[in-house]
Amino acid sequence: MKTLDVAEAARIIEAMGGGITGPDVVETIDLKGVQAAMLKRGILYIAGTNEFSDWFEFNFDFIHDRAPDAHGFRMAAGDSGALWHAGFLEHARIVFAFAKPQKPAFIIGHSLGGASAQIVGASLGVPSLAFGSPRTHLGSAPFAKEGFVLNICRTDDTLCHLPPRFFGFRHIGSVHWLSPPAGEVEEGHSIGSYADLLEQGPLPATFPASWPPTA
Repeated sequence: MKTLDVAEAARIIEAMGGGITGPDVVETIDLKGVQAAMLKRGILYIAGTNEFSDWFEFNFDFIHDRAPDAHGFRMAAGDSGALWHAGFLEHARIVFAFAKPQKPAFIIGHSLGGASAQIVGASLGVPSLAFGSPRTHLGSAPFAKEGFVLNICRTDDTLCHLPPRFFGFRHIGSVHWLSPPAGEVEEGHSIGSYADLLEQGPLPATFPASWPPTA
């Protein structure tokens, strides 16, 4: 079984610099604010938020007339009937249409890109790594293929705690929480902060160095 080193995946995202150009890029999509690229080795990279306005369009997708069960977030049902944060689902659907014919071996993303990686990875059944991503799904029912998804979250990354869990939101797939090094005061949302922590530690003994696990 092919695996992808988790720290290497973080460095790949960092090297992309939030864009979709580079020597390893094979094919790209740039549509309605959604950017993704197929890289060599069959890696689908989903770009995160590039501009502050993207957060309002996709991440903080509030509605004017709040539905009783939406907690201020606009929700939408996927093809299975499951409820998702509507902005993340909209983003993921564009990525899904691009990704499906590409048949990626791995999917990686950070921030908003990680939100899409959760949804697309669980939909396609492809090993996926989501760094610093928000909770995407409203409900506790498991999905058949969500075991393909690994979420890497820092405890000091505010975005990983949104939307609030007490509203019923959750990450799709496995979630591993990493604590920042002692004395670090800057909030750790950047992909560089994730890559540094993955390479320098400390990491929990149960943290998978590569994905998917081979045993």
